[in-house]
Amino acid sequence: MKKIIYIMDPYCGWCYGNGDGITEVQKQYEGQIDFELMVGGMWLGSNAPTGGPQLENFIKTHSPRMESTTGAYVSEQFYKLTADPSYTFSSLEPAAAIVWVKSNYPEKTFAFAKAVQKVMFAEGQRLDAVETYHPIVKEQGMDVDKFNEEWLSESNVETTSSEFQKAAPLASGFPTLLFQNEEGLHRLFSGYLSKEKTVEVVDQVLKV
Repeated sequence: MKKIIYIMDPYCGWCYGNGDGITEVQKQYEGQIDFELMVGGMWLGSNAPTGGPQLENFIKTHSPRMESTTGAYVSEQFYKLTADPSYTFSSLEPAAAIVWVKSNYPEKTFAFAKAVQKVMFAEGQRLDAVETYHPIVKEQGMDVDKFNEEWLSESNVETTSSEFQKAAPLASGFPTLLFQNEEGLHRLFSGYLSKEKTVEVVDQVLKV
């Protein structure tokens, strides 16, 4: 069976920019091809940056081009978060939330990941706070109590760490889009594209 594999990280602005393009590809090929989202673990442990002028300036320098290419919106609230020295941008917590959904409600994985990125980039909400996820979990019809109990449980963190390890040799930066068929894995692109270009790249592979 042919499959599209999307390797992303919740804190990756380029992944956020690709959200609409990946959604459009899924709509066009629903029922025709399998889709899998994998979390990559971009910022973990001592490599996870804290907010401050350096991070804020870096993000402000690179976001406008991504916004103009993809149409994604990055808010002033998010820039304030990047400047907050009390906040650590650890991929583990939001990635564990995505993996929990992948394990319990696999059909909602892509929509959930997209919503998580939106509440941070468009609203500036923290991804280390369980309350941030509650509206998304409720809106998508998932069990909030079960999420609270299992989000950062030892078992779910282990599953998340295992996925980081599986994704690492496959990703050439974030995001990475792969196509899998009988011949193996093929990288379609890394980085961000416009929605139209994302669809075009996938079309070229799937319509041959």
